[in-house]
Parts: sequence; C-alpha cells; structure tokens
Amino acid sequence: MAKIYAICDKNLLDEFNLSLKEYIKIAKYFNVEWIQYRDKKSTIEEKRENILFLKKLWQKPLIVNDFIELTQFADGVHLGQEDILDFINSFGLKSRYEAIREIRKIVGKKIIGISTHNEDEIREANILDIDYIGLGSFRETKTKDVKSYLGNNFSKLITLSKHPVAIIGGVRVYDDIDVDFKAIGKDLIIKGITYN
Repeated sequence: MAKIYAICDKNLLDEFNLSLKEYIKIAKYFNVEWIQYRDKKSTIEEKRENILFLKKLWQKPLIVNDFIELTQFADGVHLGQEDILDFINSFGLKSRYEAIREIRKIVGKKIIGISTHNEDEIREANILDIDYIGLGSFRETKTKDVKSYLGNNFSKLITLSKHPVAIIGGVRVYDDIDVDFKAIGKDLIIKGITYN
C-alpha cells in the first residue's frame, strides 16, 4: 500500500484558514510518512521559521520544496525540472548530472527528490544521485499549471524508475495506486477538515 507523502502548501493552508499546527494534526491522523513544505509567497525568513516550527511538531521526514538553501533546516529537498535548469544556468554547469552532484555536496546525505513527467526524464533520473522521483501529473490539479496528465500510463512509467516513486498531481487520499508514495495536497486538507 502506498505511503502518504503530504504536500503542505502554504497557499492552500491560507485558503482554508488552517494553521501549521492544525495541518500536522491532520498529517498524524492520516499516518503520513513524509511532508513536503511548499511555499511560493513567503519571504525566505518566514519559510525558515515555518520549517523550524514544523520540525518541532513533526518527527518524520520534512522535505522543503525548491529552496536548496533551506535544506539545512529540513530533512531534504524536492526540485522541479525548472529548478535544476536554474541551478545549471546559475553555476555554469553542463548537465543535470553535474547539477545533482553539486546539490548533493551541499545537502550531504539528506533526501533529494526531483519531479519527472515522462519516460526520458525518468531514464535520466535513474543515473542521478537522488533518493526518489515525483511522477506526474496523475490527473488535473488546480495548484500547478499542467499541460498533460499521465492517466493510465503511470503504471508503465513507474516500472522504469530505479528510484522510489511518489505519484503527484491531483492524487486523492483514497486512490488505490500501486506506488511507493501518494503525494497529496488539497485532498488531504479537505478530508482532514471533514474528519477532525
């Protein structure tokens, strides 16, 4: 059975008027395995404070989305394809392989995950020093601008990965998916509010 990888999206928490403390209560109720803190609007200092607050309440892995410099306060980092390209361009690197090698030097043994969307990205991820891939988008989602959805193709793509897979994008709490992790954002909040 797939473990739940909760996407703690600050925009969604604000939309539902939910505190970080209340979110952790929901995560514990659903026996979440990992939490990813995603925050596209706060300052770096606010993000740091929120991560430190979450770490006080959450003993399992806490992953930070996008911001490699905040990994020192968390258990790992999740990067999108665009984030890796930005890193390549910023440091004059030649490939994703070089970028991940440099990121690994920065974060050490902490968790590194990257987003993938197709066979080519999965095959490339197979040679990278990462700990898991996010694969998506599973279905339509309002929190990201996604042009295509995996639909039933996801099961074939999962078998191509040498790393554990977190299915992402529109995943729901009660989806029965044969994968390592179900990355769930909005539906976890909705179900959590309903049950608590």
